[in-house]
Amino acid sequence: MGAQHTSTSKSKRKASSQPGSSGKRIKTSCNSLDGLPWKTVARPLETCLDGDDGVLDLEEVDNVEVVYENTDRGRVIKFNVLNDSHSDDGKARESSHDHASSAAVQTESSQAAPFPSFDSTNLLPEWHSFNLHSHILHVLHTRKFLSPTPIQSKAIPLALSGRDVVGVAETGSGKTLAYGIPILHHILSHPRPPTSRKEVQALVLAPTRELALQVSDHLNAFSRVISASVKEEPNETALTDTEVSSDKPGTSVRQQEHRVPLVSIAVLVGGMSVQKQRRILDRGADIVVATPGRLWDTLEEDEVLSKEVQLLRFLVLDEADRMIEAGHFAEMDNILRLTVRQSREDEIEPEGDDSQKAKDSSPEDKLQTFVFSATLSKELQHNLKKRSRHSGATKGGNKPLSTLDDLLLRLDFRNQPDVIDISPEGGAVSTLQLSKLECLSSDKDVYLYYFLLRYPGRSLVFLSAIDGIRRLLPLLELLNLKTFPLHSQLEQRQRLKNLDRFKSTPNAILLATDIAARGLDIPAVDHVIHYQMPRSADVFVHRNGRTARAMQKGFSLLMCAPEERKISKALLTKLGRHEGDIPEISVEMTLLDDLKTRVHLARQIDLQQHKVKKQNHERCWVKETAEAMDIELDSDFMSASEDDGKPSRYQKKRFDAKVASLKAELKALLSKPLLARGISARYITSGSRSIVDDLIEGSVHETMLGLRRTEAGDDLVAGRKRQPTKARKEKKEPVEWTGFSS
Repeated sequence: MGAQHTSTSKSKRKASSQPGSSGKRIKTSCNSLDGLPWKTVARPLETCLDGDDGVLDLEEVDNVEVVYENTDRGRVIKFNVLNDSHSDDGKARESSHDHASSAAVQTESSQAAPFPSFDSTNLLPEWHSFNLHSHILHVLHTRKFLSPTPIQSKAIPLALSGRDVVGVAETGSGKTLAYGIPILHHILSHPRPPTSRKEVQALVLAPTRELALQVSDHLNAFSRVISASVKEEPNETALTDTEVSSDKPGTSVRQQEHRVPLVSIAVLVGGMSVQKQRRILDRGADIVVATPGRLWDTLEEDEVLSKEVQLLRFLVLDEADRMIEAGHFAEMDNILRLTVRQSREDEIEPEGDDSQKAKDSSPEDKLQTFVFSATLSKELQHNLKKRSRHSGATKGGNKPLSTLDDLLLRLDFRNQPDVIDISPEGGAVSTLQLSKLECLSSDKDVYLYYFLLRYPGRSLVFLSAIDGIRRLLPLLELLNLKTFPLHSQLEQRQRLKNLDRFKSTPNAILLATDIAARGLDIPAVDHVIHYQMPRSADVFVHRNGRTARAMQKGFSLLMCAPEERKISKALLTKLGRHEGDIPEISVEMTLLDDLKTRVHLARQIDLQQHKVKKQNHERCWVKETAEAMDIELDSDFMSASEDDGKPSRYQKKRFDAKVASLKAELKALLSKPLLARGISARYITSGSRSIVDDLIEGSVHETMLGLRRTEAGDDLVAGRKRQPTKARKEKKEPVEWTGFSS
């Protein structure tokens, strides 16, 4: 053991020379920050901080001594909790239930103490045959996971037996726990000594930051000791260092449940603090959840982590078919090369005695590989079974089918993987209703606005380009719809904040690119709207997977323009569906004229505001560029450019009045309800369509008078199949266009 030195904060500890104090201290050792006696501090009003700023709570701790120990494994930090000891209450202190001291003792003994037994035969009979660790069974019972999902019941036994698994299952089927439970079971069943630094045993690769954070949340829920005195809700997720929000504002993270982590989990994703992620790695982690880009950047600078990746026990590729997109193939290939073991014949035996050779060859050289996705082609699955023994080597005319095929065949499977394919036919779950809406590209905004008003709920709108989100976002906001964006050019903090707002806001709308199509578990998404056509059938399946999760109902709407019919037909054909099998959604055509007026006014307002922003940007661009390049501009040039671009006071006043007039006109239109055909604007009992009965029943639509409140799946009409072109020519019939039903 090397030298020790201590550092104590005077502002965080009480003086030992207080009146009535004997000056004697009791030290309780603690290796974790979670075990310290944190106290919530009132937040000053001057800070102007609220929950949206990512600040959960302010805490402080007293009487803590920080000890730095230089060991063979690096610098280790320990904390000593100092408690004053009095002769008259020594026994009382020993029997007190102070949560700080109990947490500290539990931190030291959590790894060594035996876990309480769990009666899985009576409490979890469907999980009993898996022979899982008692802690995992306890968490499953606490969180009301009483039975495994189909993918879990097939994958977990194979994984526990040491087999490599390739799992293909519908979205929302529980794939995360299908590979997470075997990993946690192995780590909990083989605890490391408390004094040794934790080494990475499992690496989980995810294509997006949001999916990586979500996987971390699910695993963290099973990695902490649950206090018996605290009742945990069924779907409550344990908070981690990566989270920036809390379900209960004002509640301390460390005071919610005094849980000590049994399994350490580190998250490596872009857009977040690199220094913090490296500090977590320096302390040691059992599981690393990462995106390929940030992981490879870390591996290039962290030699210790590189060696640990070479000796992994578990390797997981979550949503493997997305890994090759967005230029990650080279990074993935480099990471996978680290996991490939050299054969014993190629290794050079070190010189020395036989005991040293035995010591070098003693570590267990067994890597389990798990590959999970909602879409893996049948050809690729067959190729994995056939050629896994060759570790991805191509011979003769046997060439990879695709880049994904080439990537997965590079995996160093230790045995022939077991392929589990329980994906539904056509890529859609039974509880998902598919529909289409045919309209002109110029009218998509109006039809989207109609759908969002007609069927209120939590809607996820997918677009293929970020420019489309930037154009559509201000338009929907001007129409008084709660809309949030999600795309790759947003900062990570803003992306997480928008996701949290979308989850917590009723009738919210999320405009997203395909980064939200993979793996995100967003509760209660009512509608998925394909505003722009997906690029492939796999993307279409993953988009639809954001709704109808865990056997809940869901609705998917495909908006198709005439020029997109060929793409739509090819898309459905690849999924084994016919174009005529997809029903259309009925539209009340008489309301579209009023909606077009609203959308047109919103476009004019947005156009005027965008024009001002563009003028201001062009006026400041030259000046900012010159300052960045340390170039001094001529005063005549600057004054001339400002005079040319800057509007006069009269022009600015006229412009503001025009925008204010347009906003007032739009506000007046939005305040009036929409009237369907046959509804009287003066008397509810007159007109060809009476709404009195609907008003009495409470089923009348709030913003569209004359229509009943229904779900989107209730207003579908069967599509009419087109006859083949050759048959139409023989019968000399006109081409039939599938229209709308009013």
